[in-house]
Amino acid sequence: MRLGWLVILLFLVSEFAYAEDFLVQNVRVFDGEHIIARTSVLITNGEIAAIGTHIHAPKGIRVIDGGGLTLLPGLIDAHTHIRSRHDLEKSLIFGVTSDLSMLMDLQLASEEKAEQKAGKASDRSDLFSSGYCATAPGGHGTEYGLKFPTLTGPQQAQAWVDDRIDEGSDYIKIIYENGGDTGHGGRPSIDKAILQALIVAAHARGKLAVVHIHSERQAVDAIEANADGLAHLFLFGGDTVDPKFVALIAAHQAFVIPTLTVLESVCNQSPGQRILDDPNLSPYLQAEDIAQLKKNINHGQLRNCQFAMSAVPSLVGRHTPILAGTDAGNPGTAPGASLHGELEYLVEAGLTPQQALAAATSVPAGAFHLTDRGRIAPGLRADLLLVNGDPTAHIKATRDIHAVWKAGVPVDRQAWLERAKATTKE
Repeated sequence: MRLGWLVILLFLVSEFAYAEDFLVQNVRVFDGEHIIARTSVLITNGEIAAIGTHIHAPKGIRVIDGGGLTLLPGLIDAHTHIRSRHDLEKSLIFGVTSDLSMLMDLQLASEEKAEQKAGKASDRSDLFSSGYCATAPGGHGTEYGLKFPTLTGPQQAQAWVDDRIDEGSDYIKIIYENGGDTGHGGRPSIDKAILQALIVAAHARGKLAVVHIHSERQAVDAIEANADGLAHLFLFGGDTVDPKFVALIAAHQAFVIPTLTVLESVCNQSPGQRILDDPNLSPYLQAEDIAQLKKNINHGQLRNCQFAMSAVPSLVGRHTPILAGTDAGNPGTAPGASLHGELEYLVEAGLTPQQALAAATSVPAGAFHLTDRGRIAPGLRADLLLVNGDPTAHIKATRDIHAVWKAGVPVDRQAWLERAKATTKE
């Protein structure tokens, strides 16, 4: 019974959370693009009020000593699959203040976004969502039990897109697996004509079109059809990445969400073990996360498991925006925690730690037109992550979390953990 009252009390505390005014002094700052070795940041009314070395704390304001710490924008996971409110809570606990969900239950999305708009979501990550995805009858996306309209011809594209926008979709997600996973046969898929019609329809309504692919050929088709971005890189193609693909991406100014974490899972690797083994992350994992992280998707040992990772340096060399996304919701991943693993993979793939941090902050904010977040600058939301150490030199320092704020509201990570434990015991 006492546990039940504890859960209720902690829920009420979270409902009445408020933005605090505070000053972080003498702190290293990664502002989403650049590193400032030592400065101070003033937060008032849920926004970043000022940045500079000579900011004086207003009377009565809380002052945080930033010595040895790094202040970052709240992280953005550019590819997730949110299944519950609890997923969004988990994201925030790990410093992920915005989730871009690429397929989810429509009612859940509507409820969460309504509370978010009303200012009642300070205890969880902000949600942006495609709602449903565009796919063929029996195609990828339909296997998860969600009932949603599919397409069989290009003449249906505009109506399909219009319906999604009426439902509240922030962007359009398209499944294109023509030829199957390997490009040589598989489950049903829309064809190139439908792909092109969907992208035209999305753009006619001012929405981004993001395309899920599995092979290099499918990726080329998507970019040639003027997709704004790829929801994954690919594991299937030649022995090396075709330079023409890299040039094509650059010419179309498209972005790429590599999702190296989930591609490792597809390739029969164990990306979740990195999270489970990390003492800064593992204490906050729930039982269901631990079980999921121990799994992988496992499409068998592929010819070249590093294929996608090897594409990243060439893309970066042509100034292609790289966005950090995990495909959380799949085996081998966990909400929030896996983004820290994705940052590690991006650095292993050839990004500098600074580039990897941008891939989880300013770059996705820019690509998805989230103009109020992703950077630390006056007038922007105070979505902030304060960590011990220097992730601009050692990327795994993002995991050593000192504090998190969402729109200036402090996140009580310990209280959340106690609430989660109490709920589990009941």
